[in-house]
Amino acid sequence: DEEVWCMCREPAHGRMILCDNDDCPIQWYHFSCVGLTKASKGDWYCKECQAHYKSKNPKNSS
Repeated sequence: DEEVWCMCREPAHGRMILCDNDDCPIQWYHFSCVGLTKASKGDWYCKECQAHYKSKNPKNSS
């Protein structure tokens, strides 16, 4: 059984990126699934973690 990742729940393939939220339930995402074509410079957070962070810290939502 291959471990599945990403919101698509598929095995690892191609380029992948790690969400920088240590508590992210998914952790690894395929570039194609999150619309990336190159690695992010600095921290990268998935949409779910971005939304969670913004809801807890509305002043930092810029």
